Amino acid sequence: MKKIIFSLIIISTMLFSCVDETYYQESNECNIVVFDILGQVSNKIIEGKVVDTGLVEVGVPNNFNLNDLNVHSFRLSALAKSDKDVFKIKDFSKDVYLKITAEDNQTFKIWKIRVIHSEALFQLPFSSMKEWTIAKDDKGNEIKIGSTYAYFPGRENIFSPWQHSAKANTMVGFFSVNPKPDVQNADYASLQTKLYPTGAMMHSAIVAGGLYTGRFIFNSIHLPGIGSDPNPRKMVDLGTPFQNKPQSVRLKIRYKPGLIMKDGDNKEILPNDALNRPSKDSCEIYFMLQNRSLDPTKYNRVATAWLRTSETIGDFNSEDGFVEINLPFIYGQPDAQTLLEKPYMKIGGVRGELIYYKFIPNGTTYDKIEMPEVYAPIGSEVDNIIVVFSSSAYGDMFWGAPDSRLDVKDIEFIY
Repeated sequence: MKKIIFSLIIISTMLFSCVDETYYQESNECNIVVFDILGQVSNKIIEGKVVDTGLVEVGVPNNFNLNDLNVHSFRLSALAKSDKDVFKIKDFSKDVYLKITAEDNQTFKIWKIRVIHSEALFQLPFSSMKEWTIAKDDKGNEIKIGSTYAYFPGRENIFSPWQHSAKANTMVGFFSVNPKPDVQNADYASLQTKLYPTGAMMHSAIVAGGLYTGRFIFNSIHLPGIGSDPNPRKMVDLGTPFQNKPQSVRLKIRYKPGLIMKDGDNKEILPNDALNRPSKDSCEIYFMLQNRSLDPTKYNRVATAWLRTSETIGDFNSEDGFVEINLPFIYGQPDAQTLLEKPYMKIGGVRGELIYYKFIPNGTTYDKIEMPEVYAPIGSEVDNIIVVFSSSAYGDMFWGAPDSRLDVKDIEFIY
């Protein structure tokens, strides 16, 4: 019966979306909503003071050739049009001008696209977790459930490396990552694992809180039990440009695991599980420095800093209950003793759960290529960083304990 109701909801949504657009007044909006250059380190979208102008300013690393860049994503106001196919533009050594015409075919705005070289950032922007903005999906639409908005660490219209899977959360009716105490007085990010009983029909009853550097690109074909290619990782483009070699990372956290470990079928995972699955939840925190330019077919791991623990850390009864921790970066392949103590640090992880994909723009969508990971040669430079926080270490497998919670703030690299 539940499956029938779900199907009726999907069908009614599709029918509603087919209402003739001429029923509504034609829009005069002609804004650039999203304009990303592959590998950018900063991005600002500014509506001009003059009504018919706008500016997009993108920063890229100093070693990037401004004559040979790739537009990663581009979105306009609904039904607006550009006079140029931006995905074919490679040369940004000089300002590029776009004429964006609104749906009404009368209103237009001239947008200037300026790409500049930027110094390598020693810290990730918005990593204090004290500044948040309304979350938008990869099409530039605000993400909300009813009247409740999702939020990302960042500032409106300014590039932030931080995202979470808020768009997928809209299907379950709650957001698993939130600014706390609230968005106006944000002091930390709170990640919570929650039970979504209806998800058991699709083997995804556990929804973990996950915050990461990268982008979430929603595509229903990758949803468990719905799509033809169920693989939620194919919706996460992990990583952001980064060019430094810190010695360690310092941050403040508190963590408590939930009491009962469950799987995606909403069944308890007991000790001595036949599949050797963990019977107690753990949080996941890792920082992975990579080089992605050495080999276009592989991601080379330069260094790793990692914490996975099932122990309670800090005090949730006090707003001052955070514990400061310092995670050292291990450059190159960890030694045998380290891998014995922390087997999840090996290439691919304990259960082959560490799978990464390269997202290649293809018009309005993306081609995804699975990227094997290898250890980088000694002395390799860094050009990318993956940061992952999760309230349940195996949340992407839909295992976790409801009410597991990880709070994090004040992330700082030590050099």
